[in-house]
Amino acid sequence: MILKLNCNDFLRLRRARGVAIQVLSGRVWITEDGRAADSFLGAGRSYRVASEGLVLVGTESFAGDGPGAEIAISGA
Repeated sequence: MILKLNCNDFLRLRRARGVAIQVLSGRVWITEDGRAADSFLGAGRSYRVASEGLVLVGTESFAGDGPGAEIAISGA
């Protein structure tokens, strides 16, 4: 599944252990329940969810950046 996240949008995932999140364009931050720090990923990078807790995926944008990010969700 491919999703477009606009600036200030975020995606909530629950019970997603094993799900892969691939960044197709833009930059995102990922917060996973139980992890001490957020992950920041750009285009071409991916992340695999390790827990069953809440996962938040949001866009990371700076002045002059394009609007949001495009991600692919696949997995478990």
